[in-house]
Amino acid sequence: MADFLLQFIQWAIPSGGIGAAIVWFANRKANNAKNAKVVHDTYKGMYEDISKVLLETQQKYEDITKVVEGLTAENHRIRLSINRLSRAIEAIKLCPHRNSCPVSSELSLDEDDDNPGRGKGGKGQRRKQTDHDKNNVDGKGATRPGASDHST
Repeated sequence: MADFLLQFIQWAIPSGGIGAAIVWFANRKANNAKNAKVVHDTYKGMYEDISKVLLETQQKYEDITKVVEGLTAENHRIRLSINRLSRAIEAIKLCPHRNSCPVSSELSLDEDDDNPGRGKGGKGQRRKQTDHDKNNVDGKGATRPGASDHST
């Protein structure tokens, strides 16, 4: 019976079978370690790529911030200039020389004129402004009661 058992074991486990099992078990651990390293290297590469993109994006953000600051300062200067121009235009209404003022007549031209002061709108617009100013007693757009276009 012992002989039979020994023959069965030799038939079931060929020579080197135990060694092959040990090698398989060791290779399995090596393969798991190799796969873990590949995954780690992949994540490391992705991290480096994202870091590079983040640095580029941060640099672009800083550049755009500088441009926006410059545009904000320019916008402020333009706003101040427009406010000064608006005050100057309002002051024209109070000017005693507004009837003969070339600036006043240029400002009264239609916005859709291609060449202000020349061509179709020029002198006719100045005449309209003069007539309007004759009716304009207080300089604020209110006309005298009973005033007509021909009164002086």
